[in-house]
Amino acid sequence: MTIPHSTTDDDSAAKKEDAASSIPSAAAGSSGPERWSSRLSERFGIDFDDELCHWWDELCSHGMGSQPGAQNLNWGEFRYSATPQTLLSTVPDPFWPPLMPPNFLPLVGNGAGDWLCLRLLDPELPKQTGISTDICQWYHGGGDWLPWGSRLAEAFLFDWSLARLPQPDRRHAEPAFEADTEMAIENAAPSGPQDWRSHPWGQWVAECLPSIDAIDWQGPSDPSRLANDFLNNGLCETPVRCQLVIDALSSELAGHLSPKIAHDLELVWNDLMRWSFDLRTMPGEIAACLQQALRMPVSAFDPAQQRWDEVAHHASVICASNRDLSWGHDLLGYVKWSGGDTIGATQAFANALRCSVFTDQSVRLRTHWATSSDGVAKFSARFLDEIGGTGSPGANHDGQSLAPIPDQLGRLPGVIGEEQLLQYCGRCPTDGSGSIRTQYSQMLIDQSLSASSPQTSARLLYAAGWDLGAEPLRRYGELLDQYILACRAAGWGSHERLAGVHRDGLKARYNL
Repeated sequence: MTIPHSTTDDDSAAKKEDAASSIPSAAAGSSGPERWSSRLSERFGIDFDDELCHWWDELCSHGMGSQPGAQNLNWGEFRYSATPQTLLSTVPDPFWPPLMPPNFLPLVGNGAGDWLCLRLLDPELPKQTGISTDICQWYHGGGDWLPWGSRLAEAFLFDWSLARLPQPDRRHAEPAFEADTEMAIENAAPSGPQDWRSHPWGQWVAECLPSIDAIDWQGPSDPSRLANDFLNNGLCETPVRCQLVIDALSSELAGHLSPKIAHDLELVWNDLMRWSFDLRTMPGEIAACLQQALRMPVSAFDPAQQRWDEVAHHASVICASNRDLSWGHDLLGYVKWSGGDTIGATQAFANALRCSVFTDQSVRLRTHWATSSDGVAKFSARFLDEIGGTGSPGANHDGQSLAPIPDQLGRLPGVIGEEQLLQYCGRCPTDGSGSIRTQYSQMLIDQSLSASSPQTSARLLYAAGWDLGAEPLRRYGELLDQYILACRAAGWGSHERLAGVHRDGLKARYNL
């Protein structure tokens, strides 16, 4: 298990003991003009709210690790805080450029490389919503991310409660600890406020989120009831709905399938994944073959196990609340497509097409069969190709005309047409002139040069690196340089400063 580097003052220090001796004490940064929150705000250009200021100045040193005053947490996955000393160092260890997006500031890690990050939203969004940041879980294994709450306390609440929620084994990241360790047992054990209040972080969460007292934590274990209690109290809505969708898509069969079984039965693994994603599509003879080979009951193949009405409901809510998350649009599009609503499906998929592949949750939702062959890069692109039409991403999912969705960081700007996107994201085997990611990112970079505003230019450059990803790796150096300049021209000071730290890390680690 890798413990995040959380105490050294400068990652370039040659001797650990010399670095440790130069670290100011926690108390020295907890008050006055030299508060940690003030120094971090100055470095990143971010005006932290009172909760995060309190986190930096008083609480982050209480996580696990070697920080003075650290206390053990016996619940949850994310336990290792990125200390102010580390984040003020020349190249902070928690930053993972270029896989981690340049608007992510890592806050708390799990010891395996995954982080809860503060995400800077598009600067235009606060004018509409009043919200400028949220907290995302970022997975180092592939770069996928998902908002866990609008505040760090909310993200902690979800992490600590996941063992009680539906489908707890389908985590948003790989388990942080080895399965045979005591920590793994503790990590999986359900806990509640009565446990959390024994730790300063838990006390803080309870103070920040008083609505958790409205939840019945003492009653019989019922994951679905607890999930609905969370939703009714406005807590952790995005990740909880994701868990509920995973639960609605689950079946007895899905957990028993593997590439080896497909090989042994002379079946195509991609087809098997597709049929298990939607049991209504599985041919009868295939079900009979699997039933005999796996010695499973007929009920394991019953499509009624999957609750598509619930999938549609939660996906529709996510489409409205998180327009930059692909999985909501993808699933709503699929529900409408499978129900014969071509117009509604086309509109949903058109919205999904503009979202990053790093937001599709494809492995956990078992939609990755759609992008495992034919050069298809996005789930939505496969179906738009099949439908053979285009839809207006400014329409809602009931077919009514609405104002176009405003451009925002993390969604491809409207200046890029849908047909052009399908050339790169649909069935498009490479012609030998380079990878699709290389061609796609270059197209977006070229478009940024003629953008009508520096804001659009910044959004295009962000997409060039973090929509499909970019190749080769060395491209990210130039890309980050251009993105930083575009942020400066757009007046996005916080984005510029934070991206600059990512850029420094890329240079220091890869000489790019």
